[in-house]
Amino acid sequence: MDEVIKKTPPGDESTLLLTVREAYMRLRISKWKLYDLLRSHQLEAVKIGRRTLIPLRSIEAFVLKGWKESFA
Repeated sequence: MDEVIKKTPPGDESTLLLTVREAYMRLRISKWKLYDLLRSHQLEAVKIGRRTLIPLRSIEAFVLKGWKESFA
């Protein structure tokens, strides 16, 4: 019964939802710019209780969209 529980560090690649802090740190933008992106629906958010969490796939889609537009 000796089970080892592997903890996933915050912001790890296997994390599905990021906190606001993890998201703006990963994007290297300010907290206020992240809230602007959420308000303008450029990023998705999930509310769980009082917490606002950002799906990693939303951040990836935002970056890919910006990357593709820069070459258009």
